[in-house]
Parts: sequence; C-alpha cells; structure tokens
Amino acid sequence: MRASSLAILAASFLVGAAASPLPQGAVGLHLAPCTIGKTKVPSRCGTFVVYEDRAARSGRTIALPVVILNARHPNGRALVWNPGGPGAGSTQFASFIADGQFLKEIDRLRDRYDIAFLDNRGTSGPHYQQCDLAPRAHPDLYFRQTWPDSLLTACRARLARNADLSLYTTNVAADDLDDFRAAMGYPKLVLDGNSYGTYFYLVYIRRHRGYVESAILDGVAPPHILIIPLEDAYGAQLAMNSLAESCKSDLKCNRNFPAFAAHFAALARRFDDGPLEITIQNPVTKRSQKVALSKEVFADRLRQTLYTAGPAAYVPYIVERAYRGDYVPLGRMIDQTTQGLASILGTGLNLSVTCAEDIPFITDDEIARTSAGSFEGDARVRAQQRACKIWNVEPVSADFNQPVRSDVSVLMVSGTDDPTSPQRYGKVELQYLPNGRRALVKGASHGFETPCIDKLKVDFVLAGTAKHLNVDACGGSFARPPFATSMNGF
Repeated sequence: MRASSLAILAASFLVGAAASPLPQGAVGLHLAPCTIGKTKVPSRCGTFVVYEDRAARSGRTIALPVVILNARHPNGRALVWNPGGPGAGSTQFASFIADGQFLKEIDRLRDRYDIAFLDNRGTSGPHYQQCDLAPRAHPDLYFRQTWPDSLLTACRARLARNADLSLYTTNVAADDLDDFRAAMGYPKLVLDGNSYGTYFYLVYIRRHRGYVESAILDGVAPPHILIIPLEDAYGAQLAMNSLAESCKSDLKCNRNFPAFAAHFAALARRFDDGPLEITIQNPVTKRSQKVALSKEVFADRLRQTLYTAGPAAYVPYIVERAYRGDYVPLGRMIDQTTQGLASILGTGLNLSVTCAEDIPFITDDEIARTSAGSFEGDARVRAQQRACKIWNVEPVSADFNQPVRSDVSVLMVSGTDDPTSPQRYGKVELQYLPNGRRALVKGASHGFETPCIDKLKVDFVLAGTAKHLNVDACGGSFARPPFATSMNGF
C-alpha cells in the first residue's frame, strides 16, 4: 500500500488537528484569516470548491479543505505538502507542522514560503470516501479479510449515491491542485510529498511541469511501477530480512530472540493451509475471542507495522510469542495497525485510485514474479483484485503508467529498509530526472525524520537545485530504537 510515511506514527497526532470550515458560495476559493496550532500561527483557512466532473464544468461540486500557514516574509511563493495514502488528507496535520512537532524543515522554510495544505478530493469533508471496514466490536471481520466483502459492498453503494467514484483519480486531483495554485496567484510551487504524495507530485509534474519550482520526494513511489499492491510482497520480505539482520547484530535482541528469522518463517508457514484460528482480546469487550486470521491480513498488517521503526522494534517479541502459541500480542499489533490506518486513510478513496490506476494493468506473470520468495506471496494482490471487483471503477488510460520524465530539480529521500517504497524505486525513477539526486539513509524505513535530512531539504529548496549538495552526508544519520521485550508502550 502507498500509505503515508506517517501512517502509523500520525495516528497519535489526530486530536486537535486543524479543521477547515465548510464551504459557502460557488466554485473557487473561500478563505478567511485563522490561527493554527497551539502556537497560533497566522494562517488562512477555508475551502477550494471544484466541480466533481472537471470535463463537464457543471453539476455536483466538491469542497476541498484548505489551510495555508502564512509566510513570515511573504513573496508570493508556496510549498505544498502531501502526506500520501492514497486517501490521507493533508490539512489534518497542519497544526502539528505549525507547532514543529514533525517535519521541522517546513517551519524553517515558512520564513519565505507560504505552507499550503490542500486535501485531495475524496480525502476529507462532505465527500470523504471512507469505509468502516474495521468495526472494533467485530475483529472477526477484519482479521479475516483486509476489505471484508459485505462491508465493502455496502460502503460502495452508500458512497456512489453522491459521487461518481471514477472521477477521483490522481490525474484529476493534480488538475485540482493546479487550479488552486492559479487561484492563489502562485507562479510556481515547491512540492513536498511522502509516499503516495511522491506519486501524486510526479503526476503533477507530468501534467503541469511549467509550474513547479522544485520537488522533494520522500519514500519515492513512481506511478509506472504499479506498486499498489504488486510490489508489496517484495517490500515486505526486504523489510523483514533487514529486521532479522538488525536483530542478529543487536546484543539484546539476539540474546532474547536468537532464532527470530527461523521462528518467523515457521509462523508464516502456518498459514499455508488457510486462515489460522487464534485467540485475541476483543478490543471492545476486553474478553478473549477466537478469530480466523488470514494470511492476507497477517502479512499486510505486519508489513505496515514495519513502516516506522518504533512499532517495528516490537516485531521480534510479537513473533516469538506467536511462535510459542500466544497470539495476544500479534492480535494487538494487527488491531492497532488496522485502526491507526483507518483513522487517517480514506479506504474508499484508496480503492478509487488504485482500482483505476494499478489493478487493471497487473498480469498474472507479474504477480508470480514479484511474489516469489516472499512470505506474503500473492495474498495481498489477490485480496485487492477481489476488492476492486466490488469497487468497480473505470480504469485510466494505459499510457498513464509511463515513466515521468522531467528536468525539474528533485531531491529524493529513501530508506534502505522501506517495506512499501524500497530504495530501488527511487533509483529507477532517477534515470528519467536529469536534475534529480537521491539521499539514501541506511536502516531507515518508510516513516522517518533526522536533523540531517531536515537540513538537506531546506538547503535544497533554498538553493533551487541539488547539484551541489552532499546527498551522502545523511546516509548514517538514522538509528533504530531499542528492540522491545514486552508490549509496554506499543
């Protein structure tokens, strides 16, 4: 999944996140002065109203929430940030960025740049394409299927009453963003995206390259690789291999879990004959409950737990307990990862994008190639194919999945242990971006931040080019947190 690099981390940031007022008036901008965050950063809040059917330029409209942190020294320049997904809105993070709780480079850039947050269509507001596929009282449903058939069918019917689900693709969202740029009077934009945000901005560059000042691509996900969900099996195995190597070289982890890799392999094989009946604690009743845990859910929630180093530090302990027959920690991991993603990700929008742009172009030969040798196998891609049959949106044109070629100045940031945007994706895309360079950070996963990388991003934006930057300086700037020997703090 192209989840935000903050997909797990940011679940704890939602309380108090910026909320934009509902729209008033016709198509276009509707902004008013506001303050954002505990530090009360002077800002503008409101909506940008667009037609759902951009080609028709009539009919149903969508109000896209907007937050703009005003530049300290305004000069008509702006940086736009996108957290990824697809399905995550950016405005919900505005207050935390304003207060400097993460993405600290953005606050430094606010000296010269407006920092703009525009939610992609379908990620928030009255047209939020969200499906409750993980009802907390019924873990039996979301431990068995990533997208429970009955819940997904009902959700699609509900959303389709007020939306054409085929009009929520990346191309359309990129054009919304450019209309917003023009309405604000920004001559060009600095693009700063994470995960699917990099995919989204590469599409924007392809469609509107004349309006891009520079781009930061963090956890690079090029649109032509069909990453969701084709490459997930490869990324999952890569991240688990790296975790096993780190555990083996760590004195504490190796002492407590000397057979981690072997025990994980044995645990994964238990799913070869179908779902595994396990006992978990029901998150609502707090009572023990038997559920059927499928391979698709086990493998994908584990992969998503590896997105960030903090949760990943618990995996050796969780695996060891499950190997010995105690599945309560594993159940807790699956539940919390599921609920954390659901709290920030519009599941419906995620499917509206991926079922139009990825799934129609995946072949059985490609599935066999990419799933070979991975503990996940083809479970995730087959599950999403099943979900997309239910979601039933029109595929985009096949030429969408061509490499993005541009001479825009680009800084890429990749972690060597990223399970969803492995480092080779950035390497592949670099050959089409002659003015692009990449910082590769050893041991880092999908969601990470270091002072060195923060400074590199600031230097890049202010210089307008990465040509003279030492992109290798941050290669050793990331350190894993200590491995856990209990579930305390998870």
